[in-house]
Amino acid sequence: MSRRILISLAAIGVAIVIQTTLLARVPVFGVAPDLVMLTVIACSRGLRAEPAVVLGFTAGLILDLLGSAPLGLRSMVLTTVAFATVRTRDRFEISIPTLGFAVWGITLGGSLLLAIIGTLFGQRTLSDPGVVKQLLLGPVYNVLLGLAVLPLITRLFGAERQREAVL
Repeated sequence: MSRRILISLAAIGVAIVIQTTLLARVPVFGVAPDLVMLTVIACSRGLRAEPAVVLGFTAGLILDLLGSAPLGLRSMVLTTVAFATVRTRDRFEISIPTLGFAVWGITLGGSLLLAIIGTLFGQRTLSDPGVVKQLLLGPVYNVLLGLAVLPLITRLFGAERQREAVL
């Protein structure tokens, strides 16, 4: 198992603990950031495609097992987020504002997918009065948290990126 995969698993573990204990209890304006989704995005930037998608699935499965949502809901969403990150990572690593916009867009897409699929599985997510606030503020919070998380994960991975990860 490569060093980057081990770092990614440890980062996901820490993000799950922080999200389920601290961030869930201290929402800002009634909305908590999705730190696990942000960590999946950050780790998927430096991993090959297969480990990135498996990482997203694993993180989602652990969140599904810890929560009361239907099993597989977060797994499917975080797998899709990891796949979208892998497919677009070269396009948004041009500059810091572009990277922030990409994190915002992928988080918005993941949050919207979670709301739609959650509603299809009976969670009534879209009928919740705070869904618009969650869909709009969650990605903004992830961009702000990304200012700390993305450089940290990049530094832990090492400065150079594997060129084969892109291919």
